[in-house]
Amino acid sequence: MTVGTQSLTRDSIGEALRFVRGNFQFVLLAAAFGAVALALLSTATSASPALGFLALLGPTFIQAFAFAALTGCSLYGAGSVRARVVGDGARVWAAMAIIGFFLFIVVVVVSIPAMIMLVAGPLAPYVSDLQAAGQDQAAVLTIMTRFAEENPLPLLLTFLLFSSVWMVLTSRLYLAAPASVDQGRILSFETWAWTKGATLRIIGARLLLLLPANILSGALGYLAGRAVGVDTMDMGGLAQAASANPGGMLIAAFAANFFSLALFSSLEAGLSAALYNRLKPQA
Repeated sequence: MTVGTQSLTRDSIGEALRFVRGNFQFVLLAAAFGAVALALLSTATSASPALGFLALLGPTFIQAFAFAALTGCSLYGAGSVRARVVGDGARVWAAMAIIGFFLFIVVVVVSIPAMIMLVAGPLAPYVSDLQAAGQDQAAVLTIMTRFAEENPLPLLLTFLLFSSVWMVLTSRLYLAAPASVDQGRILSFETWAWTKGATLRIIGARLLLLLPANILSGALGYLAGRAVGVDTMDMGGLAQAASANPGGMLIAAFAANFFSLALFSSLEAGLSAALYNRLKPQA
């Protein structure tokens, strides 16, 4: 299927925006359900570190089902979601798990030469200090903070390397979720060929539409948390906040997840569905 360079990006972004605007009530409802489930789970796991495994796996199911509901709404309309959401959610989760495992392997492979270059280069003067710090996490954090402040360029280049690899690979597999919903079976690497020649346009659409949405949703979630006395940026203090201020923690977790689902995930579902409709093989 031949798609114009400018029209693919522009039209897909426009369709994603129209989807959210035209299904605003459904988007808010799906975001609310997903945010409640995620907030309850994150509050419980923050207060009880023994539930750490659940904290890692549980959110992936909730997010997959919420994203499947939004994608199904974008492809077929809100009226079709209830009958499909269980099967669609399971397929989307499985497809994302396959892709996630692939990305994990890639990150590990890329990390080996990247870490060797850091240790042999800008990190070398700090190795003896790190060895002396041993298991003292506070001391290690202090040393790494000093390293980051004194060597911003190597860290920036490393970040750009990993970000570029991640963006290219996820853009090549960006149609996996809507394809799994539309075709009723788990699709992951089968969609790789469909995005051939359109990777840069997909990346451009994601950056233009989703980067501002991600920043806005994160800022709103952070402000909501601060309003109830929870600093969501302080990852180390979340467990203490959960025990000292459980009500505030619950509200902060709900707000952060609600804004993320309503602003970011809904647009991403609309964008991925729009791109899928334009790039999928035609019968």
